Amino acid sequence: IIALTFLFSYVLCVGEAGAVFLLINPGSSAAGVGEAQTGKADDAYATYYNPAGLAFLEESEIALQHVNWLPNLAADIYYEFITYATPIKNIGTFGGHLIYLNLGEQTATDEIGNKLGQFKSYMMALNASFGMKVKEHSSVGFNFKVFHQKLAESYYSDIGTGVGSEVGDPFSTDFAFDIGYLKKFGEEKQHSFGFVIQNIGPEIDFVDAEQADPA
Repeated sequence: IIALTFLFSYVLCVGEAGAVFLLINPGSSAAGVGEAQTGKADDAYATYYNPAGLAFLEESEIALQHVNWLPNLAADIYYEFITYATPIKNIGTFGGHLIYLNLGEQTATDEIGNKLGQFKSYMMALNASFGMKVKEHSSVGFNFKVFHQKLAESYYSDIGTGVGSEVGDPFSTDFAFDIGYLKKFGEEKQHSFGFVIQNIGPEIDFVDAEQADPA
């Protein structure tokens, strides 16, 4: 099983991502265990790691996180994450989260290095989640997310960010789905197994559609 897992991961590995900010893992608890959360997801952060874990929540939860990202590089780069989940009896647990990554102020230049002005860039995602039990100790969960990435100003603005003859938009709005499963087992249900497939959706492109990358 271990060998097949590594083989499967190698065959399907992706070297480029069109929405890399979605790979920033939130939560101090997750960081403390090397981000191994797929089978552990047991709080509001399950909206990010495995929505199936929401099904086992007994009370409403909210979590917030603020991180100064790369503080030694720039003071205006920061990451925000807020998540909320609430169980509804006999139905399941609804939740969601908001991610915002501010990339700070940038300097626009043309193809020969002339400065054209300043602009700001950011990335954000809005996610809706649902988790429900399929049996007493197993559950499934689903996420639907919409995310927007603004890398630069429009080519048709006063600043402009085109390089040479390139024409297009340096921003993108896209969507994706997550599907998760979680099962608890053992005499006291002290063990759990989970899996999740994240960011299922169309490819993402900026300016050139032929250079699109998976989410």
